[in-house]
Amino acid sequence: MKTILLVEDEDMLRGLIRELLEIKGYQVLEASQGIEALEVLKRNGRPVDLVLTDVVMPQMSGSELVIELRRIHPELKVIFMSGYTGSNNAAIHKSLEMPGVAFLQKPFRLNALIGQVEGLIQSA
Repeated sequence: MKTILLVEDEDMLRGLIRELLEIKGYQVLEASQGIEALEVLKRNGRPVDLVLTDVVMPQMSGSELVIELRRIHPELKVIFMSGYTGSNNAAIHKSLEMPGVAFLQKPFRLNALIGQVEGLIQSA
């Protein structure tokens, strides 16, 4: 079973995504922000197959989180999600320059999310 770390600060959206991923057969570890995500991974004790994270979050952005995670797991695959545009475009574009990264603009269709997840996980 493939494991996904889901990091999203909106509780309702995080719950919806978690349920969908679990229905599709993934094990989901979840956190509401970056620092919590690092703690969740530390407790889990093993690497995940994919990180699905919001870009803009309190305390630690999705980009900062991925930089931290890739220090330990350089090949980590990532999907960034964001509903922000405009002034936050620079952070999003910088994040997308990383290898093994995809992006979903919020709001997105659930089948688009599953397509991105399956595409990245299967590309080994």
